[in-house]
Amino acid sequence: MPTARKLFPSYGSAIAQALCHAVERDGMVKNFVADYAKEFDRRAVAASAAQSRELETTIGREALLAMIIEVREQLPRFFGKRRGVDLVDPQASAAAAFFDQLFYALGRVERWSAEEMAEFRRDLELYARMGPQHIAARGARSSREVAVKRQAASSERFPFPDRCALLLDPSMMEKARRAADCFHGELVRAAGKILARTLGIREAR
Repeated sequence: MPTARKLFPSYGSAIAQALCHAVERDGMVKNFVADYAKEFDRRAVAASAAQSRELETTIGREALLAMIIEVREQLPRFFGKRRGVDLVDPQASAAAAFFDQLFYALGRVERWSAEEMAEFRRDLELYARMGPQHIAARGARSSREVAVKRQAASSERFPFPDRCALLLDPSMMEKARRAADCFHGELVRAAGKILARTLGIREAR
């Protein structure tokens, strides 16, 4: 049973490394940018190698924010509770230690300065306050259906699509935002797979 297991802080480090690996080494962001440029014939989006690296780095940061929000939402399920609920001690203390280790490992992997890490955590809290914190994906069969369901569930927007679109292609904002919305669904599913593999939390359906 999930409640019989202990949430070790070291799990946070393992998840941070897995998130970075998915976003960067597995090429989630690189593939997203390339697919967008190809679909909409926007070669100028990443015209040079230097421009591509910068774009992938900035969008990758946004992707990590979105995935960590999903980790936050799902973590209560490790204790046998519903996603998104507020934890109380001793589970709240265990979760706090878990996230402290996650952020420490994230900063180490990304080689962020203390200032950059503090800025990332401020942006994370902004993400948590703005719009719905999860995609209403139950019953959706595709990333496009996920986006439609999430938009129907709330009139407020989760910040990732808009922020990502501004970085990706502000001159075609609506198309870029729709593409980013679908990409957000991919990020959420990837975060779920990492949690399932690391913590034994069953993937949400």
